[in-house]
Amino acid sequence: MNIAMVYDNISTYMCGANISTLRFAKLLQKRGHKVIFITTRFKGSKDISNFEGIKTYRFFSVVVPKTDGKFFVAFPTLKQIKNILIKENIDVVHIMTPVPSGNTTVEAARKLGLKVVAHSHTQPENIFLHYSRIFRNKLVYHLLYKHMIRIYNKADIIACPSVFAEKKLKEHNPYLNTFVLSNGVELNKYKKIKFDSLLKKYNLNPKNKKLLFIGRLYPEKNAEILLKAMHKILKNKKDVNLMIVGDGPLKTQLEKNAVDLGIEKNVHFLGKISEKDLIQAYNASDIFVLPSFAELEGMVVLEAMACGKPIIISDSEETAAKYLVEDNGFVFKTRDPEDLSKKINMLLRNDKLRKKMSKNSNKQSKKYDINLSVDKLEGIYQNLLKFKQKVQLPL
Repeated sequence: MNIAMVYDNISTYMCGANISTLRFAKLLQKRGHKVIFITTRFKGSKDISNFEGIKTYRFFSVVVPKTDGKFFVAFPTLKQIKNILIKENIDVVHIMTPVPSGNTTVEAARKLGLKVVAHSHTQPENIFLHYSRIFRNKLVYHLLYKHMIRIYNKADIIACPSVFAEKKLKEHNPYLNTFVLSNGVELNKYKKIKFDSLLKKYNLNPKNKKLLFIGRLYPEKNAEILLKAMHKILKNKKDVNLMIVGDGPLKTQLEKNAVDLGIEKNVHFLGKISEKDLIQAYNASDIFVLPSFAELEGMVVLEAMACGKPIIISDSEETAAKYLVEDNGFVFKTRDPEDLSKKINMLLRNDKLRKKMSKNSNKQSKKYDINLSVDKLEGIYQNLLKFKQKVQLPL
């Protein structure tokens, strides 16, 4: 099959939707399908290029406010997209997010009689938490969902990363044709490995217990509460370190918070690191913590589970990640550092429980093998194409 994936910001930008899109594209290409990307143009980038082995069409774009200058939105024309779809003999168009380039590509695909798969990677509650309070209300969320539904209604089928994500979407249109497609985890990469080089590289004490957070340093990730919990933990237990992996506009403020709390010697901001170091970081940790307010699945949680780590997840109403906790960790009260510190201490002080939960995490991760997700997506494409009536209308 010839597949066009549409996602703004095909780049090294660290976010779940970008990573998921790249992983699916690479595995589909490995199976013999042709995949192209339709995405944003960055300063210095070529209109037609190659990103990690995949042909990439880039278009004029503008930066999105409050994204630290790293997230862009593309604005291709209908004619440009139609020409690409014809030139590349595309069979299926896969829209990753409901942005202008996605909407334009859906329109072009429909005029050419192509099948369209949409993907629900967008969560209003996640997007607007780092904007002014005037945007953080039910009316704004409703309007964004209304916009999303308008585009999704034009698709043949919509992929949702979790049952939670599917339910949230169907609250706004129960008649959407949806299916659940986990982002999955690459079990051949995310597994138990040695991590000595990571400890040496970042000067981490091998004797200390280690907590791990991975994510963009934005308000919706709620990393600040982890610092407050660490402050409580270190009052009675000094041999604990916290590794914070990721970057973002809150990094400087979080570093200051650690100093103000007097815990800076026990908190290590590793920044954005390579995949090799990332996998070692999972393995070097004893507990993985994700305090996010909003998640449609939680890819980092799946990766931590695959590496055999107990997980502690926020009980926020807007996160699907808490449903990954099944005898392999705890949920904590989202805004309560005291509750979080208690849950962490329960695992730090009980080696037997921690090992049991570690084993359960690794076992449960097998259900989320990304190859199972690719099998499912491939089957969806093939079923759609059984009923394809491809036409080419005048440009």
